[in-house]
Amino acid sequence: MNTDYIRLKEIHRKAVSAYQAGDREADKLVPVSDIEFLATLGVSSQVLIDYAEDFARYREPECATFLRVVEIRSDYFRNVQKGSPAERIVQEPELPLKADKCDGIAWLPRITQKARCFLEGTLCSEVMYGCSGDRAFLRKFLLTLPGFLEKVRDSGEDTAKLLDYVRGA
Repeated sequence: MNTDYIRLKEIHRKAVSAYQAGDREADKLVPVSDIEFLATLGVSSQVLIDYAEDFARYREPECATFLRVVEIRSDYFRNVQKGSPAERIVQEPELPLKADKCDGIAWLPRITQKARCFLEGTLCSEVMYGCSGDRAFLRKFLLTLPGFLEKVRDSGEDTAKLLDYVRGA
C-alpha cells in the first residue's frame, strides 16, 4: 500500500485542513478524484470525513490510525471481497445498543458489530467505527482501533476468542 499510503495520507491532511478552515460540506472536504480513489480501497468518503472531523476536533484518531484502519479494510476489500462492494448496508437501528453487554462488558457487542460492518463495508454512513465511544472503550482495555479490527477479522464469529483478547489486553 506504499503509493496508496502516501496518497491517503495527503488526502487525510487535506480533509483535516479543509475542516479546520471551516469547510463542512462533503464535496469541499473530499474532491471527486479522492472519492474515486477511496472507492478503489473499499472506503467511502464518509469514513475520511469522520476521521478528519474527529482529528480536527479532538486530535484523535491520529492519521496513522486512520491509515492502518483503511489498510485493513482495503486488504479485506481486495482479497476477500475481490473488489466488489457490499450489496447491503447495516443501518444504525440494526446495531446492538450502547448498553448491550457481552459477558458483562457493555459496548462490546456494539463495537464488535461496528468493526465487522466496517471491515465488510456494510456500516451505514451515520455510524463511525472509531467514534469517541469506541475510542473510550478501547482505551479502557488498552486496545487500539486497528488492533481490535484485526482481532475481529481474525476471530470471525468466535466470541470467546474476542473476549479473551479484550480481557487479556
